[in-house]
Amino acid sequence: MPVESTALICRSADAKFVTSVCTGSALLAKAGLLDGRRATSNKMNFAFVESQGKNVQWVKELRWVEDGRFFTSSGVSAGIDMSLALIQNLLDEAAADQAAIWAEYEWHRNADWDPFAKIHGLV
Repeated sequence: MPVESTALICRSADAKFVTSVCTGSALLAKAGLLDGRRATSNKMNFAFVESQGKNVQWVKELRWVEDGRFFTSSGVSAGIDMSLALIQNLLDEAAADQAAIWAEYEWHRNADWDPFAKIHGLV
């Protein structure tokens, strides 16, 4: 196993949450961290990411996926939505709302809202 994968596995073992944005889920999958879990990734590169983890339950049509302590998102803006959902999980909805306001970002709270899966022919 490559040194990078070993380090990723070691660091994730002690983490309360493990998150990835965009094609970062390919790294988690390649290291085996997503085996048996639900996950998603950037829709434009979905086939490549999917090939990195045959034992992952890849979800084609969600902005982000929460599976236990693992949070994976589609593209960068979906990663912001996922991060706000994680803040809500860790603290509360008011804290997530405040973070969105500070960032001047309109939070898409519904992970089901994923128009990019259709645009990229995944559904």
